[in-house]
Amino acid sequence: MEKEKKKILNTKSLFNNSKFMLLVSFILACFFWVVFASSSGEESTLTITDVPVTIELSEQAKKDGLKVYRGGDTKVTVQIRGNRMTIGSLSKDDIQVVAQNTGSINFANTYALSLSAKKTGVKSDYEIISVSPSVINVIVDKERSQTFTIEKNINTSGVTLPVSDNNSDSGYYLAKPVISSDTAVVTGPEQEVKKIAKLQVYDRISGEYHENITKSLEVQPIDSDGEFIDNDLISISPQKVDTTIRILPKKEVPVTLQFLNVPSGIDTDRIASVKPSSVTLAGTSNILGIVSEIKLDPVDFNTLDPSKTQITSNISIPTGCINISNEEQAKISFKFSDYSSKVITVSKFNLIEVPAGYKANVSTSSINVSVAGPEDVISGITSSDIEANVDLSSLADGFEGSQELPVNIDLSSLSRCWCFNEYTVTVSVSKE
Repeated sequence: MEKEKKKILNTKSLFNNSKFMLLVSFILACFFWVVFASSSGEESTLTITDVPVTIELSEQAKKDGLKVYRGGDTKVTVQIRGNRMTIGSLSKDDIQVVAQNTGSINFANTYALSLSAKKTGVKSDYEIISVSPSVINVIVDKERSQTFTIEKNINTSGVTLPVSDNNSDSGYYLAKPVISSDTAVVTGPEQEVKKIAKLQVYDRISGEYHENITKSLEVQPIDSDGEFIDNDLISISPQKVDTTIRILPKKEVPVTLQFLNVPSGIDTDRIASVKPSSVTLAGTSNILGIVSEIKLDPVDFNTLDPSKTQITSNISIPTGCINISNEEQAKISFKFSDYSSKVITVSKFNLIEVPAGYKANVSTSSINVSVAGPEDVISGITSSDIEANVDLSSLADGFEGSQELPVNIDLSSLSRCWCFNEYTVTVSVSKE
């Protein structure tokens, strides 16, 4: 036992001896150096992946607006061979892969380009064995941007509207879809953009809705055959649009007539009618609550020729309302069967508002005035029944010379008669 303890103590003391440990370290270092030196001199191969490809177009191609649209982001695999110690420290940053024969690219087309690799790092004592793939296909074209109107291809036939108070859905209206942008810009290779016939947003909506329908829909490119174009080379801005379909209450309101210069004795309700007599509007409850009728623009009797029994007038819808009836114009019909017209020559004119210190006279000798009214009244009308008044108040202060002015025809003494068309005379003004 004592001998074994002495051996253990001697071993411990040996490892605690610095000279002994220095000697051991030296021997191990020499051993590892010999092993490493013998192995590092061996040749080995290394595969480097994800090496980008450089494609440099000619200056003329760039001036012509040509760009690489596909193949420019290709990554390849390069295999190298050399000293194991050398190639073990290389990465894709030490190698550049370049597309060859790019000088032949001078118009839009698909090109097959061979690839070659070269060393770009500090270390060069290795060999490039291969590039895989060795040939790539690239699409080259000019960039084109084109603005398209976005069509709304949204089917709402399956939508059920809320039930109104009278237990039907007739009290509500599903408005047409409204999108946040009516146009979008398509950018990409010219040949690809030319394939696009239109842009659309598409959806098929069904189910019961009690509130406005809102969706974000993708803008889709469509070709001339109506097919969707799936092409990652083109970009669309905006890519999506917000779509809103309003659910609104609706209301039927009457269309009413207004008149100007109505002759005495004429009841417009008896001689005039309008079609449509009413239109259906949709809008918010607040707006519909204050709309009781649609008034057409006033009809001036001084423009009515009894030989023409129908005129049209635009139907103006209040702001915030939708015209569900889609009636944009109203037809106004007149019962002029017992009316006729007569042309009377008028040569007597009354000058009104002649400036103080000036005198005026009508240079026009006479005008032919068209008068309309009941046939039994028209037959007896003469020029003495017509007053032709010329108002000079529109002339500038101190005006001297000749001026053409409108004539106001007064038929107030004749019941149910009026003058139509416009008339002017030439008035000469001078100082007294």
